[in-house]
Amino acid sequence: MALRLIFPSTSMASEDSPARSRNSLTYLMRCIFYIGIRKPPQRFFVIYILWSLVLNINSTFYQPIGFVIGVIINLKEFSPGEFLTSLQVVFNVWTCVIKVLILWALLKRLDQAAVLLDKMDKRVTQPSERRMIHRAVAQSNRAFLLFLGVYISYATTTFLSAARHGRPPYQNYFPFLDWRASAWKFWLQTFLEYFAMLGACFQDACVDCYAISFVLPLRAHVNLLANRLRQLGRTTNDTLNSEQHYQELINCILDHKLLLRYADVISPVISGTIFVQLLVVGVVLGLTLINLVFFASVSSGIAAFFFLSSALIETTPFCILCTYLTHDCNNLSDALFGSGWMDEEQRYRKTVLYFLQKLQQPISFKAMGIFTISVGTSIKVTKFGFSVFALVKQMNLAEKMLTNKK
Repeated sequence: MALRLIFPSTSMASEDSPARSRNSLTYLMRCIFYIGIRKPPQRFFVIYILWSLVLNINSTFYQPIGFVIGVIINLKEFSPGEFLTSLQVVFNVWTCVIKVLILWALLKRLDQAAVLLDKMDKRVTQPSERRMIHRAVAQSNRAFLLFLGVYISYATTTFLSAARHGRPPYQNYFPFLDWRASAWKFWLQTFLEYFAMLGACFQDACVDCYAISFVLPLRAHVNLLANRLRQLGRTTNDTLNSEQHYQELINCILDHKLLLRYADVISPVISGTIFVQLLVVGVVLGLTLINLVFFASVSSGIAAFFFLSSALIETTPFCILCTYLTHDCNNLSDALFGSGWMDEEQRYRKTVLYFLQKLQQPISFKAMGIFTISVGTSIKVTKFGFSVFALVKQMNLAEKMLTNKK
């Protein structure tokens, strides 16, 4: 109950409330604003510019470089667990940077998609239809807060584990700052790394969850269109003449065109970010599993568990959602075919046949046009992560690393 008071958009609105699909983007758009990649507001122009510079110079641009330099400089001092922790984060941070830059460059497309959602909402008039939109809005906002919570949990547990062991979480390279020189320098570097990682967590939540936030309302509108198609030519519309029946069919065709246009708008953003993530998630999963099973202590194991959860939710939920979307789109042609169209006039029947052909091409998203995003893709990537773990275990590489360290 307290969570709903703090985050009201996670609760379903009443049926009397108008449908506003763009409310599914409430917390996502706020977070995108906070990470400093929106157009600066006139009222706080200078403050926003300064905040954007501080956050993005630290989290977006310097942190990946500092990670790599830190790993190279401290390589001989790393324990196997510390080395794997740093290595898995290096992969993830560089991936995050690329995804943030893609999102930054194509941010206008997300604004265009939000406008298209407003146009779709004009067709939502019945209480049952509004309820479906309200459910999608609540699910979208809950998903974003879940992503953000898991990411922040990882950053915080890693920070606490590092503080407990007296070593900075990632041992990034900071010029003129030697954390071994004194206690205050240790805490300064630890907090700098924690701040940079918190910024990366907010960035990751945006670039990993935006696709879910935009596709959930799309699914809702696809299902609403299926319901409208089923109602075409039904007895409840017997009072309508043939011209009105035909106009209802045309309205459904226009709805479908709007859905396709919406998918085309967000597709380039999804294509780039998901492709980058799928390239590295298998390696990151494998490294995290190795660290968790062979090297992690209790405190670092908790942090590794949260990182493993973060790596899994970066792609898996959206891949599942894409499979559901394809299934929903396939139901559209079944809904239209069962709508009693064969008893209508010739013009109506010809239009239905043309529309059926279009409906047999479901909405789907591809990663850089190479492979379709689906559950099958997620399973293959996850299997690759377990293959990396199995290879290391079979070759006894973990034991050799421990022996060499001793």
